Amino acid sequence: MSGDPAAQRSTPGLRRGTSELLADVRELADAIGPRGTGTAGERAAADFVAARLAALGLPVARQSFRAAASQNAFPLASALLVLAATALYPRGRAWRWAAAVPALAAAPLLWRAIRTSTNALRPLLQSVTSGNVVARAAPTGPAVRRVVLLAHLDTNRARVAWQSDGVRWLEPMTWITLGMLALPGALYAAGALAGALRGASRRPGRLWFASLLPAAYAAGMVGTLARDELTPFSPGAHDNAASVAVALEAARSLAVQPLRDTEVVLAFTGAEETDHAGLYALLRADPATLRDASFIGLEGLGSGRLAYLTRQGLCDHVRPDPDLLALVEGVAAARPDLRAEPWEITEEDEVTTLRRRGYRAICLAGCDPQSRTLPHWHRRDDTADTVSAEFLERATGLVRAVLDALDGAAARDPGTARPESTPERS
Repeated sequence: MSGDPAAQRSTPGLRRGTSELLADVRELADAIGPRGTGTAGERAAADFVAARLAALGLPVARQSFRAAASQNAFPLASALLVLAATALYPRGRAWRWAAAVPALAAAPLLWRAIRTSTNALRPLLQSVTSGNVVARAAPTGPAVRRVVLLAHLDTNRARVAWQSDGVRWLEPMTWITLGMLALPGALYAAGALAGALRGASRRPGRLWFASLLPAAYAAGMVGTLARDELTPFSPGAHDNAASVAVALEAARSLAVQPLRDTEVVLAFTGAEETDHAGLYALLRADPATLRDASFIGLEGLGSGRLAYLTRQGLCDHVRPDPDLLALVEGVAAARPDLRAEPWEITEEDEVTTLRRRGYRAICLAGCDPQSRTLPHWHRRDDTADTVSAEFLERATGLVRAVLDALDGAAARDPGTARPESTPERS
């Protein structure tokens, strides 16, 4: 920890809150435990956070919504479309277009789900009730800008593939999966077109037999995803109890020392691990105000390297808002005691969805230098005893320093910058 008095003033209560930070992580990850989307654990986490915020004197709102029950629902639906098409195609010429249409839709629907965490099949999938907890920390003067701190409440399962040990294979396997799902659609469309033009035989033909390889891949997907659904939910100490604890400490800090002219929206979202329904509910509730807000996503802030992400996402990579990135880089340079550094990781979160929709956003994260993703990502051993108190302290300091910079600390500290440009539009 730096002995610079100015640095200490920029992060009020930094040392004072360390034990409370760890206590919050233990409460969420150990006492409440796994917090799957729509489960009693997620609801208990929301109640805990709401009570903590209310005790700080902040106005608290609850948002309820329906969310997909599992992140696997979208790839599973695409695989089943391919298998249904494979069964329909050999029934005769009249069925070939009926087979080609769902087969052609399978890969684009999965790609849409990767990019936005949802797609057109969402209303047909199993859903659960989830919820957000939202508080607002008002500035001392009129609010001229808004910042949204995002920290999700739910945890994912201890996945077979989507976990830290397998992260290096996620991108190549995703491209292979998209290709395998696209191939039957192309073959069946060609067969249907040939039948319409030339009156092809009623027999399935070579195109159908060629489609059996990708169909077998789709069947393997169904088996793998079904097995995935039997795995337990992670305790989620890093993903995302530690980040929730950091956001709660930011709320306490803002209650003690509000910003000057920046309102901070503290959004503790549900369903981040499935379809980002909590983020979408947040945006729907206040579209005009939040369109021009600055979003700071908090992910995995429990150990490893304290990072601001300069590139993230799966296959379709995104970068943070340039002005926010410049501001955070300025904070990192002015506060070497925080040891914040740039990183690129393979990880989908609410910031990737925001950036693809044109919002101003950046992610602050803990990064494991071995796996190069979030520490203990989607693992059973993501428990509170793996979280570092020293890391939590630095993460809290970084969040408060970034908020101060956004509030206009740049005018008082030439080592930081302040964003002024208009965000990208989708």
